[in-house]
Amino acid sequence: MTIILKCPIAINKYKRFVKTFNEEVFCPCCGRKTRKHGKYKKTIHFKHQSFRIPIMRRRCPDCNKTFSLMPCFAIPWGRFAIHIYEFLGRWLISGIPISQLAELLTTSSVSVVSLKTLYRWKRRFQELWGNWWIDQRKKWIAEFDGEEGVLPLYREGISSSQEIQLLLSFFFNDGAIPCKGRLLSMINLRQPIFYR
Repeated sequence: MTIILKCPIAINKYKRFVKTFNEEVFCPCCGRKTRKHGKYKKTIHFKHQSFRIPIMRRRCPDCNKTFSLMPCFAIPWGRFAIHIYEFLGRWLISGIPISQLAELLTTSSVSVVSLKTLYRWKRRFQELWGNWWIDQRKKWIAEFDGEEGVLPLYREGISSSQEIQLLLSFFFNDGAIPCKGRLLSMINLRQPIFYR
C-alpha cells in the first residue's frame, strides 16, 4: 500500500528530506505507530532529466502490512513525475489533439512517449478527473445548499473553465490555487491517505 508523503518537490531537497525524515507515521488501517522498514530506489522522469530517488518504507507491527511513503510528486507505479501528467491534462482540456502531445511531452531522458501510452494516460486522466469533478460538485452543492445555493451560477450559464476554477478554489478553501506543475501534487496530498 502507498501513503502519500508531503515533501519538497525539488529532487535535491527531497533527497535531503529523506535523510532527515524522522516523523512518526501511523498505520491507515489500525492507527498504530509504524516502524521503519528500509528503502528502495525508484526511477522517475522529469522533463529534462531522470532521477533515482529513495522511497521510504514502513511496517505496521499489528497489521503486518508494509507501506511505501510515496512523495507527492510521484504516482505509485508511475515512471513520470506528476507534473508531466498535469500538463497532459491541461492540454487535453484545452483541446490539443493527442497526436501533437507526443512531441510536447517528449523528455530528454525518455526518447518519445508513445501514442499508446498517451491514450492510456488520457483514459486514466479522464476517469480520475471526472470522479474528482463529480465529488467536488457534490461537496460544493452540499456546502452551499441554503437559499438558492449554486443554482443561479448554472442558470446564468457558467463555462467549464469557470466551473473548474470555482471548484479548485472551493477545494483549496483559501482560494489560492497552486501554480502550474504543482496542482496535481497538491490534489494528490488531499486525497484519501492510501491507495490500494
